[in-house]
Amino acid sequence: MQWQEQNSHSKRTACINDKPLHTGAAYIRVSTDKQEELSPDAQKRLILEYAQKNDILISSADIYIEHGISGRNASKRPAFQEMIARAKSKEHPFDVVLVWKYSRFARNQEESIVYKSMLKRDNVEVISISEPVTDGPFGTLIERIIEWMDEYYSIRLSGEVLRGMTEKAMRGGYQSIAPFGYISAGGGKPPEPDAAQADIVRRVYASFLEGKSYNRIARDLNELGVSTRNGNPFEARTVKYMLENPFYCGKIRWNYTKRGRKQKDPGEWIIADGRHEAIVPEAAWQAAQECIRSRNVPFRRRDVSSCKHWLSGIFRCSSCGAALGYNANPRSPFFQCWKYAKGICRESHSIVVKKAEQNVIAGMRDSVVTGTMQYKIVKPAPKDEQNELAALKEQLSRLERKKIRIRSAYENGIDTLEEYRQNKARIKSEMDSVSDKISKLAAFETPPKDPIPKEQLIHNIRSVLDILTSPQADTEVKGCVVRSIVEKIVYDKKTEHLDFFFYLTDP
Repeated sequence: MQWQEQNSHSKRTACINDKPLHTGAAYIRVSTDKQEELSPDAQKRLILEYAQKNDILISSADIYIEHGISGRNASKRPAFQEMIARAKSKEHPFDVVLVWKYSRFARNQEESIVYKSMLKRDNVEVISISEPVTDGPFGTLIERIIEWMDEYYSIRLSGEVLRGMTEKAMRGGYQSIAPFGYISAGGGKPPEPDAAQADIVRRVYASFLEGKSYNRIARDLNELGVSTRNGNPFEARTVKYMLENPFYCGKIRWNYTKRGRKQKDPGEWIIADGRHEAIVPEAAWQAAQECIRSRNVPFRRRDVSSCKHWLSGIFRCSSCGAALGYNANPRSPFFQCWKYAKGICRESHSIVVKKAEQNVIAGMRDSVVTGTMQYKIVKPAPKDEQNELAALKEQLSRLERKKIRIRSAYENGIDTLEEYRQNKARIKSEMDSVSDKISKLAAFETPPKDPIPKEQLIHNIRSVLDILTSPQADTEVKGCVVRSIVEKIVYDKKTEHLDFFFYLTDP
């Protein structure tokens, strides 16, 4: 055997009897679907036999195997990504990638073309050992046709699988991991209740219907040492998901989310009677849904479980609009405008807590009796929009920091004046675009379409008053119910007047 230096890749190519001995990698993948395909061992054996016959050396480090992973998305295939990164490295460890079929490399023609082109730039060829194609344009055409057929098969198979799963859901069959409170029975049998976890689920529903917030319930569970099915602490969102899941009242919900866990339109959901035992009565589940809708207040609202008083955050100063902060004075607790306390607001709005509570309750009763009230319809931002808004605000913050850096680069002589102007204009354009998106997402409040019957609001106020005047209700429960109908209460100390701003949630 003699060695020749190959300068184009700064590597060595072995020769046997003046015939080049190439280096290669093997990529082996088994899909998630139930198609007839070779096992990983069979694919590996055939690839290594092909390599030996065609003078291709494959080291054990360059055999990449993936089990039960779809070929539709290359970014979700770690072994594939590792192989691509190694092929493009300076070492150039192999010249060819061998696959059993092109469908093993990718089931998405667009991705297949992108990654093959990427490899070709580094002189790495992809070869299907069972689908030989000739060199030249005609061979490339045949290869594209094979890839197109693979992608068509994948799309068709995906549609068939989805239809089959939909039919199963409509018949009450469950096809996912059993939620907290249940254990999988196996053998095609429906999930069965787990006695200990089922008691916890019932406790969550009871606590919520008593008026406790998601955060408070999550904290209670964590303090008891209860963890989720995955062993994680409970969070507000896991509690809310548990309360929204109809599985607990004996129903199956299917086609609920799409990629990225975004919720689909309710019109696309499939709700059917399940074959499993309910943990929670359907009446209790429906009551929880009504309660969720009534508490679906505008976000950016401070969570009541972190407030010192049930009026904290919604009791406002008439002079500057700031919140009246709660002062736990041992002799006589009181509220005072926090901006006044800081020397910013010029008007004092102090009021003792007991008097404030009495005035608020009296004012709400007066609204019910007279029927004169100021209110609006609020459409809460969906959770996905809340997450998007947070991401946009973070993006705007990054752009602000960039703006500072480019000015610094100009002042330190790194960028010319013209470069600074261009960069500044570009960042301003990006900031304007992001700010516009934030404004659109934040504008989720809608004016009343018709005067929504005041009877509904009056009924809600009466329900809240019953809880506010109950000696059994604690601060958190009172805070939750008040926030379900009140946006803010503005206090004018000079006139001892309260202005209530009520809202109704647009379903």
